[in-house]
Amino acid sequence: MEVSNQKKEAYYTATQMQLVRTRFFGNRSAMIAGSILLFMIICSLFADFLSPYDPTIKGRDKDYENGAPQIPMFWDDNGFSARPFLHTLEKYRGADTNFRWVYKVDTEKRRYVYFFVEGWEYKVFDFNINLPGKILDFKIPGFTFNTHLFGVEEGGIHIFGTDKAGKDLFSRTLSAIYISLAVGTLGVFISFVLSLIIGGISGYYGGWIDSVLQMFTDAKIGRAHV
Repeated sequence: MEVSNQKKEAYYTATQMQLVRTRFFGNRSAMIAGSILLFMIICSLFADFLSPYDPTIKGRDKDYENGAPQIPMFWDDNGFSARPFLHTLEKYRGADTNFRWVYKVDTEKRRYVYFFVEGWEYKVFDFNINLPGKILDFKIPGFTFNTHLFGVEEGGIHIFGTDKAGKDLFSRTLSAIYISLAVGTLGVFISFVLSLIIGGISGYYGGWIDSVLQMFTDAKIGRAHV
């Protein structure tokens, strides 16, 4: 009985943030979704560092178009290796392939994966803001790096494969995650600022100004749900 009273007292005396935190950590689905979202945010923040190649057409691999995923391995028929590696691919076509280009795997040749390698250059904290009027424009040059998490010395490493133009799908996926989260965050920020301004004006002046602003707001919300 005493324990039950203590729980009730803790519940009624808890702050709103404590209640939200308790319900969130007690919900398994919310924890899984939150972990996935956190992982995606971290990947988006370090997308250029994690991407072995430029996600644009500049980073295309013309020798591996529409290529299958290349998964690093630690052992094959030749034995175990402490360093992950890939097998060498050779482009081939002949009568047995109806003269179509195919990639043959040479299991006797290994291409080892190295970490913190040099590759294409990218910029961090590079901002270019263009506002109405040249006076309000400003640019932060940022810092230039060319270090990436992993890479190979010869050929390419395409964990998700490549598209028909030879662009690395793993690098493009990380770039897409960054763009999607950036657009969503910007949209939420703009909505927050507009809501703060409109709500502040409505609350401060009241009267017909409040009625007109609420009318436009309700009309906009109703139109969005149609």
